[in-house]
Amino acid sequence: MAALADKVDSPARRADVGDCPFCDGLCELGFEAWDRNRELSAERFRYRHCSACGAFSLVDVPDDLGRFYPSSYYDLPAAEELDRVAPGEVHKVAMIAEHAASGRLVEIGPGAGVFAYCARRAGFDVTAIEMDTRTCMHMREIIGVEAIESADPAGVLAGMPPSRVIAMWHVVEHLANPAAVLEAAAANLEPGGVLAVATPNPNSLQFRLMGGRWAHVDAPRHLFLLPLDAVTRHAEHAGLRQAAVTTSDPSGRHWNRFGWEYGMRRRPAQGNAPAPIGLASLALTLALRPMEHTGLRGAAYTAIFVKGGG
Repeated sequence: MAALADKVDSPARRADVGDCPFCDGLCELGFEAWDRNRELSAERFRYRHCSACGAFSLVDVPDDLGRFYPSSYYDLPAAEELDRVAPGEVHKVAMIAEHAASGRLVEIGPGAGVFAYCARRAGFDVTAIEMDTRTCMHMREIIGVEAIESADPAGVLAGMPPSRVIAMWHVVEHLANPAAVLEAAAANLEPGGVLAVATPNPNSLQFRLMGGRWAHVDAPRHLFLLPLDAVTRHAEHAGLRQAAVTTSDPSGRHWNRFGWEYGMRRRPAQGNAPAPIGLASLALTLALRPMEHTGLRGAAYTAIFVKGGG
């Protein structure tokens, strides 16, 4: 602690030093960012970096965090649109089906509900846990699955029957206590059950080049950026083993393109990218694809964990 304390040279800096909220390791200031994606605030947001697990965590979570999730954040497809957009989520069901083909599937933070729709059609008994009232209504009335409205997924899981699958697609980075939710998921899973986690990759090439400008920082909505190793160690401690991991699945390729395009745009919040930017980002994505598809350097990773040995 003394060696790190020598680096502290201001009150703001001192406020950034402390225990990692993911692993309790020692943190210091990592980088600053702003709401570049949506421009809902001009405030600067500080992220700490843990020297033990490598996680980045938002220092001062806004008291009014809900205002950074406007109604437009939830783009919910109409019933007649589901079959058109469903092919984009089928690969996720296929990844899970390699380890679990049926049973109770709980999705935390279902977003537009398209994955839940695909999982239900594939034979899973789907339940969603979601804090947004409008999204819960959409899940019940349009997607046709059970929805539990709650901002406490760990508490909900603790009271549910055992699940065969728990899925968190780009959700863990939004959670106030991702470690607790991972532990609750592991405890809820039946033996041989599957946990799927997809999240931005702080070990990506994009983050190393862009830092706080990186679209997948998405300050302040993303409270954490969690390295794969940190999530894996926590999952293993909870009784799960890593069964598969990728950054080059269809979702990973999409997030690569998204990251480069947003990085090239001066103000991403101002609408669609001009055609030259779109073409340039596509060219950059294709040029860097060999590098991003090796060594887990893609913009986002998807990890599959299974409960028990084997």
